[in-house]
Amino acid sequence: MAIDIRREREAGSHAGPASRGESAEEAGKLLGQWAMVTGAGRGIGAEIASYFARAGASLVLTELPAQMGLAEGVAERLKSEHGIDALCVPLDLRDLEQIEQCVRSVEAIASMDYLINNAGVNLLSPALNLTQEDWDFVVDINLKGTFFLTREVAKTMVRKKRGSIIMIASQHGVVGNENRAPYCASKAGLIHLSRALAIEWAKYGIRVNAISPTFVITDANEQFINDHQFQRANLPRIPLRKFAVPEDIAKSVLFLATDSAGMITGHNLVVDGGWTVI
Repeated sequence: MAIDIRREREAGSHAGPASRGESAEEAGKLLGQWAMVTGAGRGIGAEIASYFARAGASLVLTELPAQMGLAEGVAERLKSEHGIDALCVPLDLRDLEQIEQCVRSVEAIASMDYLINNAGVNLLSPALNLTQEDWDFVVDINLKGTFFLTREVAKTMVRKKRGSIIMIASQHGVVGNENRAPYCASKAGLIHLSRALAIEWAKYGIRVNAISPTFVITDANEQFINDHQFQRANLPRIPLRKFAVPEDIAKSVLFLATDSAGMITGHNLVVDGGWTVI
């Protein structure tokens, strides 16, 4: 039976509460530094932004022009809770001119220390049914647009001789899965792009890494993931027998992006509960 094509944002609208176990040092360790998080209006992106704000970083949050209200809500909350600066910039990764405008406008205010490439899309369809438009929709956002944004932000990091970049890839960039050909290809591309850039930019003090999550429960996809048929098909493939939540990814990003992982570059941190080891 053919599967209906569904276009889904990877990020949902979950943004969990602050961890209560942090030390004062951890809470302020990124004071004076700036982080850009793409697709930050909800779900994984909003949670990553929360963790960086909690650590004292100021933020640039990007979101699709039509979704800017979501990003602005996240920014206002984080400014109120943590006393940090937070800017919101519209960004459609399919528009290369908009990418350049985004980075130039941010450069006038702040110089990025961290870039977290979280924005991405998925499309479910058998490969035999894919159109060129379907393929371009996924690959232009997940891989092409992400590269060109990374390149523009890296230019400022090169001048500073330091920076850290994280690609949010996927377990499906490590092992394949059906009905996700452009998604699997684009996420595998992100993982290998991270390795290539890590080699090329190490001389500038820039680290580039990737994180590959399993399925992540967010407000946007909770009903889909909680479907009994979906769980029967996928939970047995995860040795820990649970799906991830945005906090799992945000913790991993903060570790890998910051000086806690200062000797790590070109690495793909798989946060999948064991999916890829079976």
